Amino acid sequence: MALSDLLKKASGQKSHDEEITKEKILEHLDEYRDLIAFWRVYPDKLVDYYCSLNPDNTFHFFFYQRLFLRAIFRHKYIYATFVRAWSKSFMSVMSLMLKAILYPG
Repeated sequence: MALSDLLKKASGQKSHDEEITKEKILEHLDEYRDLIAFWRVYPDKLVDYYCSLNPDNTFHFFFYQRLFLRAIFRHKYIYATFVRAWSKSFMSVMSLMLKAILYPG
């Protein structure tokens, strides 16, 4: 199944009163694992997906921010020195929030 198909499933094309059961989760567990594995490698794409759910959204990453976020996720330790107004604190906190979403514990 393609990533776009998984995103269409996850985007809510089902009714809101549909109940989430253990059986439904187990039925699609492999697809969910693939999606989480993809987002662990490309965390910026997860933010893009969340932003796409809001039609009034104007948030977007700059190219260097995408690189920095991916580097944080792909390496255990990272050291970076950047100029003022580069959004270092914002990117650091965002990476911590995304790690809390994508990794257990």
